[in-house]
Amino acid sequence: MGVKFNYAYLRGFIKEVYKTNKDYADFLGIGVTTLYEKLNNKTPFTQREIFKTVEANKLNADDINRLFFNQ
Repeated sequence: MGVKFNYAYLRGFIKEVYKTNKDYADFLGIGVTTLYEKLNNKTPFTQREIFKTVEANKLNADDINRLFFNQ
């Protein structure tokens, strides 16, 4: 992956809304290790994972950019 994203806002969002990384990983249907890989720019978030988060939390475009596309 060439582009590195800063997931600081997403990490805070996870703590605020889902409480733990495990709960957010469970919500996405992935393992905690996979979530850590995504948060550390080792693997990208899929469109499905982003869409699921957006739909469940009624996020707007600014929220989406801040959480998933902050460089």
